[in-house]
Amino acid sequence: MFKAIDYKETLNFKNPLYIDLRSEGEFFAFTIPNSVNMPILNDSQREEVSILYVKGEIEKSKAVGVQYALSKLNDYFNLVSNLGHERDIVLFCSRGGYRSTVLFNFLKSLDERVYKLNFGYKGYRHFIIDELPKLVKQFTFVNLNGYTGSGKTEILDELENLGAQVLNLEKLASHRGSIFGGVGLKDQPSQKMFESLLFEKLYSFKEKLVFTESESIKIGKLSLPKYLYDAYSLSPNQVLINSSIETRVRRIKEEYVHLEDGGFQREILQSLDELHKYINDKRFENYKNLIEKDEYDIVIEDLIKKYYDQNYSIKKSNFKLTMENEDSKVSAKKIFEHFNK
Repeated sequence: MFKAIDYKETLNFKNPLYIDLRSEGEFFAFTIPNSVNMPILNDSQREEVSILYVKGEIEKSKAVGVQYALSKLNDYFNLVSNLGHERDIVLFCSRGGYRSTVLFNFLKSLDERVYKLNFGYKGYRHFIIDELPKLVKQFTFVNLNGYTGSGKTEILDELENLGAQVLNLEKLASHRGSIFGGVGLKDQPSQKMFESLLFEKLYSFKEKLVFTESESIKIGKLSLPKYLYDAYSLSPNQVLINSSIETRVRRIKEEYVHLEDGGFQREILQSLDELHKYINDKRFENYKNLIEKDEYDIVIEDLIKKYYDQNYSIKKSNFKLTMENEDSKVSAKKIFEHFNK
């Protein structure tokens, strides 16, 4: 029976295909992860219809909207008829209103296999707000602590290679958490999209134990839900990662410095401007001159000693495990074995 359903029901589908009928602007701001955008009205068309509606020309706005929608019916029909037997196709718009209802009824009248999401994206968003805190409570977190460059993210990658469940918050947030954290990465998702990605990742886990690294409650422009932050930062399973200053400099340089990228130095200098308010003019100008001469090792070591280590304190804790990390693959194996005895 193909019908209007709640998002929770779609989680039982083996291979769902979510079709976002909202405009491309709405889609790029936030959507259901892995959905496909096929707008009933694109941004300019939606604006045109909205202006007519606000002016009180309601019937005309409907007529214009219908005309635009009719021109795309063939595309929707072809998609559903070609994929409907392989995928569970779920249509959604903002609130489950005209955009998804009209198309759903049209396709259903042709006996096509299609579902409509009740209350659209808004219904999905309410589900995430309600269910994400409950989902977090189901897991036991192992939290990696350590100063910048100690190799926490490398260890998480190696843990994942070993088959561990890893919640890489920096990857989901597209930011490494520091002032230079966005260098070389794509734009961060919106807050709503970030929370959707958190839910999707956690929902994919089948076991109780999850490894993550200690992040502050802010990652770039994004905020971690406090219940998630508390879950890993207050977990009894704390691990302290140490590394020599030489190894830390090497790791940071490998991760951040990409001289082959033409826009790299510009990004670094923009981030340096953000740092300027925390350091004096003399240090700022010195860093700038060194960066322009590609002398990154000196800048990185100085920042580690005089900025990062002084400002990013590690909370005192009864660490279950403390280790020197000169080889992240070896360290990951030790951590994995320790918590999987």
